[in-house]
Amino acid sequence: MIITIGRQYGAGGREIAEKLAKKLQIPLYDRKLVAFISAHLEKGVGLDELDLTYANLYGSVSPYETMFADLNVEDDNYLFTPQSKAIRALAQKNSGIFIGRCTNFILKDFDNAYHFFIAADDEYRQERGIKVYHKSLKELKKEDAKRASYYNYYTSQNWGDPVDYDMVINAGKCGIDKAVDVICNYIQSK
Repeated sequence: MIITIGRQYGAGGREIAEKLAKKLQIPLYDRKLVAFISAHLEKGVGLDELDLTYANLYGSVSPYETMFADLNVEDDNYLFTPQSKAIRALAQKNSGIFIGRCTNFILKDFDNAYHFFIAADDEYRQERGIKVYHKSLKELKKEDAKRASYYNYYTSQNWGDPVDYDMVINAGKCGIDKAVDVICNYIQSK
């Protein structure tokens, strides 16, 4: 089972992905981890040599507090091709949840892949932005513009377009936990 999650900044997509990974006991691949793995693949290290189980990667904490927290990935452009290869290799080998990185596009031909986009209204994002990220809505929207530009450039599609996903979920309307339930119920119904 492959789950991809695109998201607006501040909508709760990362938290939804973390809760899904814990609930389903499958790995969560974020940009830092994908960059780490793609760098190892570029060096000739095989996926079989990396222990990518959920427990080994994260234990009982968020993946953003793990050994990959020190990895500095600032310039995404030079990483797209090796990251795409790593994403496809990971998806062929294991179940997993992939956050961002154009993964709905990269994994669109995988039969066992489910694609979700997490959105929210400005009021919800503004509240979460201040509380969780200590950023203004303007800063969140600036990050969204970067995500959209990156996605649109590499996929020739429009970031967040509902036709590119199984489902778009408004976390501002249903909340984080209900969004996790909606995704699980959708996958089980298939």
